[in-house]
Amino acid sequence: MGSPQRSSPCLSWRRVLCIFFLPFISSGFAPRVKHRDSFVFENDQLKPDQRSFNWSHLTPLKLKDRSVGLQTEERAGRNPYFTLEGHEFLIFGGSIHYFRVPRVYWRDRLLKLRACGFNTVTTYVPWNLHEPERGRFDFSGNLDLEAFVLLAAEVGLWVILRPGPYICSEMDLGGLPSRLLQDPASQLRTTNHSFVEAINKYFDHLIARVVPLQYRKGGPVIAVQVENEYGSFYKDKAYMPYLHQALLRRGIVELLLTADNADAVARGHIKGVLATINIKTFNEDSLKHLYKVQSNKPILIMEYWVGWFDTWGNEHMVRNAEVTPLPLLPEPTPKTVYPSVDPSLYLPLWDALQYLNRPVISNIPLNMENLPINNGNGQSYGLVLYETTICSGGRLHADARDMAQVFLNETSLGILADGFQNIDIPKITQECQLLRILAENQGRVSFSWKIQNQQKGLIGPVTLNNIPLQSFTIYSLELKMSFFERLRSVSWKPVPTHSLGPAFYLGTLKAGSSPRDTFLRLPGWDYGFVFINGRNLGRYWNIGPQETLYLPGAWLQPENNEIIVFEKKKRGPYIHTTDNPRCRFKKLNHSQFVHPMLLLLSVKCGIKALMAPKWRRNI
Repeated sequence: MGSPQRSSPCLSWRRVLCIFFLPFISSGFAPRVKHRDSFVFENDQLKPDQRSFNWSHLTPLKLKDRSVGLQTEERAGRNPYFTLEGHEFLIFGGSIHYFRVPRVYWRDRLLKLRACGFNTVTTYVPWNLHEPERGRFDFSGNLDLEAFVLLAAEVGLWVILRPGPYICSEMDLGGLPSRLLQDPASQLRTTNHSFVEAINKYFDHLIARVVPLQYRKGGPVIAVQVENEYGSFYKDKAYMPYLHQALLRRGIVELLLTADNADAVARGHIKGVLATINIKTFNEDSLKHLYKVQSNKPILIMEYWVGWFDTWGNEHMVRNAEVTPLPLLPEPTPKTVYPSVDPSLYLPLWDALQYLNRPVISNIPLNMENLPINNGNGQSYGLVLYETTICSGGRLHADARDMAQVFLNETSLGILADGFQNIDIPKITQECQLLRILAENQGRVSFSWKIQNQQKGLIGPVTLNNIPLQSFTIYSLELKMSFFERLRSVSWKPVPTHSLGPAFYLGTLKAGSSPRDTFLRLPGWDYGFVFINGRNLGRYWNIGPQETLYLPGAWLQPENNEIIVFEKKKRGPYIHTTDNPRCRFKKLNHSQFVHPMLLLLSVKCGIKALMAPKWRRNI
């Protein structure tokens, strides 16, 4: 009789030795229980042996003598498992993205993660935010990666770092800088020379910051991920091995891993690197893909999706999952309701153009990324206004991405968007008129090969009756903090009885002496963006499903706060606040088995206002 099988592709709690929830819950959105004995294991055989999973002595603050980091082990007669400093170790974690949470709330969110029984936090590192311009790096304030990692250690959490360079994360272009789209010959996520050159310069700076944070250097980083979900892209078989070596050469010594959707793990893994999978439900088929790649390693589920992103115009997506009560949690961040805001002053966009940076003069329309601004880095976000003079009417044709309003002087003529590239210009009988095209970047896709073609603004020539138009004046509307600072010295106008956008509307939010978190509602407003004290809260759109925007109390100052709404079409009467997020709900038809030990978290709408960006038509 042969020796017992050491490992099996079958679903087993003992076989699954690491799981990460994605996204992790924020303040006030989890079910609460009063007693820790409220946990109920529906199957006593599945109840874990507490002695096997006692990691109380394996925390960043208690584990001082370090020589052997996170490793995988296997012994005859049992499944493979993880060890930390030679001790058997179960990794149980969740994701918190420091760049999406106000810094003052980092400790609160990390403590809530720890209170759920987790011992590890994972986070991405967004290249586009940390290097907004070539050679200019920003690791300050809300982007202070080192401070976040060290704070995680302080509250007792290990860290698995996911530095990219591509991270997906439902972020614009998957976290890649949009300037990489300037060169049409550059191939993203390949060993193309210009792309690799940009990575090397970024990694030289980033990894030098990460090295001292590693476990063997006394820090909490126990593992580092190589890129992200490359098996679903897989355009260059040399790319992942190149990144692997790039991390090693720069001093990464902890456990390296890859993460892929289950059906793509065979294409995304690297020899000698731990392969992990991302799943939305537990089933044997998902694990079989991983087992074919590596049968002698413990199963690590890098992302277990407890929610899903929304798309504009549809209902809020909620997964049909069994929820087990959580242990005692810290108190939720208090929420409140403030007096409604009546934005009584406004500034039409046409009047605000003089307060923008100097426009670009070009014979042809330039796409957003190729505008000669920001020290040659182009424009990443926001809107672009194109102006030129026309002397006749007819059929206007333009490829606008993602959506553009067309005006003759200040009169709206229609919309250019996906599948709608033509607009009829009325006959011009007198002197020449000003044609204006206001193009909005609604976000670059974050996944698939389509990232290669995500240039925004006007793409290619603009024609009138098949004749290319020339001599454009191009305004960049990035709507940065500096722009709103300039607007504070402007003479705003009283809002007329009937006003149409595009226009800026100014009001005052009175927060009292001790500001708290709240949610903004804009009933009656059509489409636009909200800025509080110059900070961009995000997009609102009356087609839903998102009906509120999360406003952190940490971004409010005592008493009066400036609130500016950029409305593209038609304003509403008031801006209201509420102490609860609001969405239009829709349940997914998806059966899901959830192990009681997994502490599945119930994510309510509204968290995405802070935890996930609003790219493309995604909330």
